[in-house]
Amino acid sequence: MANKKSLYLKFRPFQLNEIVGQKYVVQTLTQAAKGNQFAHAYLFSGNHGCGKTSTARIVATLMTCEAVSDGVVCGKCRACNTIHRGASMDVKELDGAANRGIDNIKILIESAQWSPVELSRKIYIIDECHQLTKEATSALLKIIEEPPPYLTFILCTTDVHKILPTILSRCQRFNFGKISSKEIAQQLTFIANEEGIFVEEAGIDLLAKISRGSMRDAIGVLEQIGTAANSKKISAASIQKYFGISDRLGITNIVQSILEGKVALLMDQINDMVIASVEAKHIMFEVSEAFRNIMLLKIQNGQPNSLVDLPDSEMDTLRTIGKNLKMSQLVRLAQLFSEVEKKMSFNINERWIMEATLINCIASLRKEMV
Repeated sequence: MANKKSLYLKFRPFQLNEIVGQKYVVQTLTQAAKGNQFAHAYLFSGNHGCGKTSTARIVATLMTCEAVSDGVVCGKCRACNTIHRGASMDVKELDGAANRGIDNIKILIESAQWSPVELSRKIYIIDECHQLTKEATSALLKIIEEPPPYLTFILCTTDVHKILPTILSRCQRFNFGKISSKEIAQQLTFIANEEGIFVEEAGIDLLAKISRGSMRDAIGVLEQIGTAANSKKISAASIQKYFGISDRLGITNIVQSILEGKVALLMDQINDMVIASVEAKHIMFEVSEAFRNIMLLKIQNGQPNSLVDLPDSEMDTLRTIGKNLKMSQLVRLAQLFSEVEKKMSFNINERWIMEATLINCIASLRKEMV
């Protein structure tokens, strides 16, 4: 029996207009495809799971499709079929982390000297290209500087700052941003409906939040929870329990207790989360993120918000509970959270460090109010 295809592969975009959350990238590449004006080298940068390699495959298909029309591939020709299946002899994907040495790049360069076998062009997609060794990068630079007319490189990286300036200057660059929770939630809803996975709306929002801007991670956790669930409808509560994460109301209540100086209530709230198997590091991250969002909302000062990726109702709640906080207090809290991150990495009693830090937040706020 053949292995079941994962949801991420099953719903991987095939056309540019199917890519979620990368409007500028899609618009620019679509215009290039309409005019058949492709670069000989591209650099796609951004966080993992945001669509870089999927877009690279689509660009490769656009460059070689036998019946491409107005920036849309036909989906029927040899190029479309073989590239989509990852079986093309002329479109090769290389993992730069696993094939980072000079010998690996020498093999690639040697194969690049041969004309395409079955398609009109050769395209090499190198993922995590920043992990190539210095010698391998130098060898790659030579062929990018003077490529054969049939050859295109598409480099993908999660750390563009590690790419040599000489490589950067010879590539057409595209930055892929984090995908918003709203866009991820919409895509998860579509996939869940297609697959018969019934997740309540609050659960979809929670899965989108867990993914932190990565569509690949979001689809992965949807598949994971769908496989593990025994009920016909998956609730947000069951997702919280399964992944050991906190609900947003619980975090908001902790923030409110800190602001009101209620130490005993704060400890009870923390205890409830720990009993529910929520990790101390996760609680610390969520509380820190809540205070960061309060700061960003203050900066926006009621204007339409593009900095905070939360539903309107949650933004209103944070504005309300943080309205009396001064910017100096928020900066001080940021320093406290920054200091505790290192302590938690080296201390086996993470809960104690978390509790002491949150109580210290109360003391710090009380001190500035005196």
